[in-house]
Amino acid sequence: MNFLENLFFGNVDPQSRAVKPGSRADKLRNYVTDHLPDIENALPNEQRSLLDKIFDAQGEPDTISELDSFIVGFRLGAAFTYDTFVNTDTPYRDLTEKL
Repeated sequence: MNFLENLFFGNVDPQSRAVKPGSRADKLRNYVTDHLPDIENALPNEQRSLLDKIFDAQGEPDTISELDSFIVGFRLGAAFTYDTFVNTDTPYRDLTEKL
């Protein structure tokens, strides 16, 4: 199956990635996970509920940002491909070209 067929059938999922163990992202995620119970225990119940709402609400801007990065990256890749294979503008001409 070629790329377009895989895309059509839903076999292309650029978001299906896992954090590498020991990476900076993994360490940051573990830091938050390790310290969140301490923060929650230090807060009164109503503030704990507010903290949960903030974490839940953060998911939407994260998704918007991820979508934007995906679109910009895709456009950059398409522009690179276009310039590589379609665009023939160059500062010089080939000696075999007619004037």
